[in-house]
Amino acid sequence: MALVDYASSGEDDELEVAQTSITTDESPSIPNSKRKREDDAGGILDLPPLPSRFHDLYASTTRISTRDNPDLHGGRRRAVPHIEGNWPTHIYIEWYPSTTEYTSLEKLISTVKDGLPSGDDILKIHSFLTSDLGAPLPLHVSLSRPVGFATEQKDSFVNSLERAIKSSGIRPFNTAFSSLDWVANFENTRWFLVKRLEKPSSDGLNKLLHVSNTVVQEYGQPPLYTKPSPVTNHIGTSKGSSESSKSRHKRISPGTAPLNHNWSHMEDFTDAFHISIAWTLGAPNQELLDLTASAATDYLKDISQISIKISEIKAKVGNAVTNLPLRTNIVEGKSLFGF
Repeated sequence: MALVDYASSGEDDELEVAQTSITTDESPSIPNSKRKREDDAGGILDLPPLPSRFHDLYASTTRISTRDNPDLHGGRRRAVPHIEGNWPTHIYIEWYPSTTEYTSLEKLISTVKDGLPSGDDILKIHSFLTSDLGAPLPLHVSLSRPVGFATEQKDSFVNSLERAIKSSGIRPFNTAFSSLDWVANFENTRWFLVKRLEKPSSDGLNKLLHVSNTVVQEYGQPPLYTKPSPVTNHIGTSKGSSESSKSRHKRISPGTAPLNHNWSHMEDFTDAFHISIAWTLGAPNQELLDLTASAATDYLKDISQISIKISEIKAKVGNAVTNLPLRTNIVEGKSLFGF
């Protein structure tokens, strides 16, 4: 992450951090046969996705300024100030929708955007689906808050997290979208249009969060979610789930966490897991809430059919991204977390 990189909801506020080969009219002239292939019936099929590690090679952004300059980032302000010698760190799940899935999500966002009066910069909606140049971007599910480590800690932290994931016994799983909400960051300086995630049958999201929170707390960092949850702005309701920025946590020396963790001690934060798809600088008014509720109904069928496969998590420390795959086989004996 560049020093003044204003991360997505996944990387700066809820982080969530958080991409397929979609081309634009400005793309270089490449024959369609190079981009796509046809099936036996003559239909167009998407090319296989690139390995996730390929995208990690381009995970950083260009450093534009050494100061917090919202004018360079659509009015966004850094939620976590940069400290010299501190390595910004984030643990997350990265998801690359297919072309069809991108199209469904883009239609939903466009419907909301097109229904708003023009000229209101505060409520102007910005999509997380593509960059300013039209390049598709990955989406994220956060497993940690934006935290920071000193140089002497960062490698040890990644190693500890890798060992914990390997020994946890958590296997790849699928989840899907549920409700559509608007939620704010800690400072109420940005609002995010998010798709909540359903609880997987394996409860994998809560287990991954439990492992992540356990490790970051060993290093004196706050966990991602705490209870009770403060109020957020649900579509059609007034309550939601979010992090508490005022919580305090007991520091544990790295490597001294109990080895007999049990999932029965794990809290359920299912209502908090989400993927952010758009953002705005202002709190949504009733008109925007009504537009969003209507769009959610119109595209409910398409969006609900999207399946999100989770087979690895990522730890980004500075500009370095470490892939941590979930185990695909069962290891006999008790794991670090008693699973």
